[in-house]
Amino acid sequence: MVDDMKLDLTEIVNNLGKRIRYEIDEPPIEDIDSGLKCLEPIKGEVLFSNTGSHIVARGHFHTKLEAECARCLSDYVMDVSLPIEEALQLSGHTPEMIEEHEEHEPPEEAKEPLFVDNILNLTELLRQDLAVAVPIKPLCDEHCKGLCPRCGQDLNQGQCDCPPEEVSGAFAGLASLLEQEEEAQM
Repeated sequence: MVDDMKLDLTEIVNNLGKRIRYEIDEPPIEDIDSGLKCLEPIKGEVLFSNTGSHIVARGHFHTKLEAECARCLSDYVMDVSLPIEEALQLSGHTPEMIEEHEEHEPPEEAKEPLFVDNILNLTELLRQDLAVAVPIKPLCDEHCKGLCPRCGQDLNQGQCDCPPEEVSGAFAGLASLLEQEEEAQM
């Protein structure tokens, strides 16, 4: 895996209202744990703005991912274009502190893991956005026929030689009605 790209945002943090544009040109991300695999570099742009209590990151990026179809199990390429919308809380500006007007450091677990000590882990931000964007059941095509449940043949490549499945049980009567209706329409 490639080293994480970390951006030092100290200049923005120290200047209320400051805005900086950053061109994203990151190497492909490959995360074995989540199965995420980029096939090309991640490109885009992000604008960082200091609002006083947050660093707001807005922008967009695009790449191509390798995905496995949930129906036919074949690999395919998925084009991904995503917005970036992130509010990174500045140290010393937690909501509780604003209400109580107290000055103390938030507990370590309450800190934003992407943004610690004015350093943004851009690679992790992009990885998280990509992981959320991949559908739970990705499909190579919305009309993908999947695999034969008996022999495992990819039905997108042609019909298999398995006999039609006989319906039995409580829905057998409904299946025969559907067959009769289909025959009547032909």
